[in-house]
Amino acid sequence: MKKVLILFVALMFFVSIAEAKKPTSEDIAPIGFKILKANNIQKRMVFKYTFFIKNPRATLDYKPENIGLDYTGRVLWVYDDALDLVDNEDELAGLLSHTIAMGENSYKGLFRGFFSHFAYIISPRPKENKADLKAVDYMTKAGYNPLALIAIYSKTLAQTRYEWCHYYPLATKRMVNIYEYIANNYPQYLKNNAYENNVYYQNFLFNTTKEMKKLEKKNR
Repeated sequence: MKKVLILFVALMFFVSIAEAKKPTSEDIAPIGFKILKANNIQKRMVFKYTFFIKNPRATLDYKPENIGLDYTGRVLWVYDDALDLVDNEDELAGLLSHTIAMGENSYKGLFRGFFSHFAYIISPRPKENKADLKAVDYMTKAGYNPLALIAIYSKTLAQTRYEWCHYYPLATKRMVNIYEYIANNYPQYLKNNAYENNVYYQNFLFNTTKEMKKLEKKNR
């Protein structure tokens, strides 16, 4: 009986390690297609990985090309420096979900989305914000924890000095918007917060104290 118990504990230990394993390049396509299927996204996209480091500082820096999105061919590239910062499948799913949302946008507009990239260049901020919220929906439908999107953004999104003089959304605002969207639409993830002790999630809370207080007053 004691041997059986020891074997069971050891098995559960190895299972927990397997569940929390760090994703590799081989996990990119399966997770990407899982998100597409779970959300019934009938847009042709492929997922690829490259060792080419697009951003030497290993930050997403807001721009789609820095997280690996080719609008022309609908090829969603994941670069080595971004993958290196991903700790689990939920975080990788967060990056892919956001990129898939942006990829969907490449199909919209005249000539099957031929001018979608130019429209993005002119006004990227609303499209990025919309893609963030879509990513939350895509993650939950595919069975991933949407709070992981905040954790991976906390690691990767640099903070610009001012939003008014920058094309892309302010990192703190993006994460607060995601948090609010989760709180309003998927509150169960906050009640049973698996990221409560995650250092990157805690960093987000620490650096958005004022914004979070405003959010609490707003939701009273």
